[in-house]
Amino acid sequence: MLGYFNRTHSLEDGTWSLFRMLLHFEVVLIIINIISIAFWFSVIMSAKNTHPNVRILNAFYYGQYMIQLSFWIVQPVLICSEQLNDADKFSNQLFTLSFTALPALVIERSVATFLLENYEKNPNVCIGFLTVLIQMLPQPPSTVVHTVSAIIANSLAVCLNKINQKINEKYFYESDRVTYSLSERFQITENIKAAKMFDKIVWSIGFFNIIVNSCLILDNYDIPTTFKNLASVSCDFSILLYGLIVPVVYYNQTDSWKKRVAVMLKGCFKPRVSPLKSTFGQDMAPHGAKEETTKYFEMLTDQWK
Repeated sequence: MLGYFNRTHSLEDGTWSLFRMLLHFEVVLIIINIISIAFWFSVIMSAKNTHPNVRILNAFYYGQYMIQLSFWIVQPVLICSEQLNDADKFSNQLFTLSFTALPALVIERSVATFLLENYEKNPNVCIGFLTVLIQMLPQPPSTVVHTVSAIIANSLAVCLNKINQKINEKYFYESDRVTYSLSERFQITENIKAAKMFDKIVWSIGFFNIIVNSCLILDNYDIPTTFKNLASVSCDFSILLYGLIVPVVYYNQTDSWKKRVAVMLKGCFKPRVSPLKSTFGQDMAPHGAKEETTKYFEMLTDQWK
């Protein structure tokens, strides 16, 4: 759990039965999230036509979230089994990195615009790794400071994303007057698509971000314990829904993900076709593979005569 939960107080004020039901449901959501994130992580690592820096950033966020979920599930299980009464928050440094995911991805696309001429030819993977390392620096000790910083960073990212979109649209409409290489044209198109996708992600997860940030701030103030318990559980549910919705939104806006998922599903559900056999196990096909191929090309030759 990302906040403080007091089971002892919940027993005293008669809310434990409700919270226990919610915590059981939370465990189910965590398991669903782990399966979902593991699937999307495999998509990230195997999807083609994705820039290495985008893959590095996405793999970092999805990977650390999956690790965090594996530790997270322990706490509600211990609370529900009555082995833990007063549950303080686990270290949430890794999870709160997800609050900077949008700024990091927007910065990467802005760098792609700045290095338009050779960004596709020269991946500059150091940019992706450097962005990850910067985010691993020591975090602010206060949750309030961290949350306010995340809000400011995301607000600036939205503005930067709009600027980046306008610049690339300008490049796109100038393509009839300015000569761009094929790689530059591809990069301009990718930047515009990414900017539009980030806009949709912001609107899709904005509601959950407000709930999560509000709950994290409330956890730092002296309020009734019942409200702290409610804020903690609400924060957890918002995070878990956040983790389920964002990959779907990203998938709907990313062609490389769609193609990779289609290939994976086709491999899982493609029916196995066996040759038709007679009662005695003989192949009932009128021709072998070689004969069928020869006949096909003979028919094709006749059509073109």
